[in-house]
Amino acid sequence: MANYKTRGIIIRRSNFGEADRLLTIFTERFGKIKVIAKGARKTTSRLGGNLEPFCLANLVIAEGRNLDIVCEAEIIECFFAIRNNLKSTHISYYLAEAIDKLTGEHEKHPEVLDLLLEVLNKVGQINDDLLISYFELNLLSILGFGPEIDRCLACHKILLSEDNFFDSAEGGIVCSHCQPNGIKISNNAIKLLRFFLKNRLKNLKKLITSIEIQKEAKKITQNYIDYISQQEFKSRRFLPV
Repeated sequence: MANYKTRGIIIRRSNFGEADRLLTIFTERFGKIKVIAKGARKTTSRLGGNLEPFCLANLVIAEGRNLDIVCEAEIIECFFAIRNNLKSTHISYYLAEAIDKLTGEHEKHPEVLDLLLEVLNKVGQINDDLLISYFELNLLSILGFGPEIDRCLACHKILLSEDNFFDSAEGGIVCSHCQPNGIKISNNAIKLLRFFLKNRLKNLKKLITSIEIQKEAKKITQNYIDYISQQEFKSRRFLPV
């Protein structure tokens, strides 16, 4: 039975059998994997405390017949501040669920892990709507669903007027001259989406934008991620409104 090493963060955890845990881990080298942590629920387990949700760990995993098995886990970072705030916990579960539903097993996307770590480090420090929209748009972009927000998808002209619409089915913005569908989007909201894709999260602290524009951008990104995933995000019901 071969062993392999990787760095990863636990994005989902459930009980399995009498004392085991079934874990979904997003890893740096192998993308999303599902593994068993044998005996992790026992009080004497040396693994249990190192395999908590949202813990980044160095892992040693053994190949198994049906599911691979965690042999060793060493915590790198565990984001304890998230656990002490219910709102931050709910946001973190949504981030994890979005990654789980939008990625397939063993699809290598190290940038997704980097994005998740970047956002988890800022949960509770940056406006919730900005944080979530930034995450959603960048996640979709990394996975190959980045929207066209510089030119009209139909006529390919640079967007100039206020009469533009975000069409999730088309994957971006269509101007009013091209028989658009979707949600009307203001120029300021377009600028905010561009900012999300061209800047690191730390720069959001410097951003000055109205609550209305933040809500507008949030509506756009959530509609888009819903269309791409074609799934219900159960954790979203607990997000701050």
